[in-house]
Amino acid sequence: MKKVSPFIIGIIVICTIGTIMQIPFDKIPITGHFTPFQTEYLALTLKMGLIFCVGMIGIKKFRLKHLSGLSPNYKWTSKLLNLIPIYLFFIGVSAFMGKDITTVSIANVLLLLFACLAVGFAEEFIFRGFLQPIFIRKFISKKNGVFLGIFFPAIFFGASHLLNLTVNDNVLQVIVQSIYALLIGFFFGVLILKTNRLLPVAITHGLINFFFLFNSLPNLNGQADVISEPQTPMTVTMQILTSFAPLILFLPLFIVGILILRKVEKEQIQKKLDNQLQLYSSAR
Repeated sequence: MKKVSPFIIGIIVICTIGTIMQIPFDKIPITGHFTPFQTEYLALTLKMGLIFCVGMIGIKKFRLKHLSGLSPNYKWTSKLLNLIPIYLFFIGVSAFMGKDITTVSIANVLLLLFACLAVGFAEEFIFRGFLQPIFIRKFISKKNGVFLGIFFPAIFFGASHLLNLTVNDNVLQVIVQSIYALLIGFFFGVLILKTNRLLPVAITHGLINFFFLFNSLPNLNGQADVISEPQTPMTVTMQILTSFAPLILFLPLFIVGILILRKVEKEQIQKKLDNQLQLYSSAR
């Protein structure tokens, strides 16, 4: 498997995710006891659990623990860098400030939180924990190899969001979502290399999703717990403005990621690779 191109592995990862996302967990008979909202997020949690398992299996099989941010042999460094994305928490909270949240079911809030954390862990483990180390191992010897090792997995992370076209016919919105997924994916990739920790990034990823999706909770400000009716189509100009607005929020993370990357020592990454290889050789 070492000779397999990381790009082929990336394509396999996306195909695997696409296949898992098509599993009709929401059609299981037991889901009839839940509301549409609960059914949707229970199904999402199950799917993310499978994707998380794929990431974990990949990390173990390809011996990527040292570069994935899961090795206890390396200290959690530059901890304050994990606080940078917190500004997104406040932006997410601002969307429902002033609304009456007392009508929201605690069960729905906890389900949403758990589902969002499941998404964070699944996506970070499979893209940053599994795919990124494979690319870094491939490009580490090349000029700008560390950048490429982070950027290519971020591209695949962004491309994976194109799968949303199966449930969202707003092509522009999905494309822009893929772009800002690439931007934040690159930042997360740099953060893992700099801090030596994957778990804080996975938690941050999940919490960002949670705060941005909190406004979709049923009964928030009278919003019923039913599948929403189709809305009046927006003009092309409105669609463009609405779709591209999130880029303004996530572009700073990409820029900060570039700046942090300049502080990441290539020699330290190579040392991790050598230590992992030595550990594997001694265990044989």
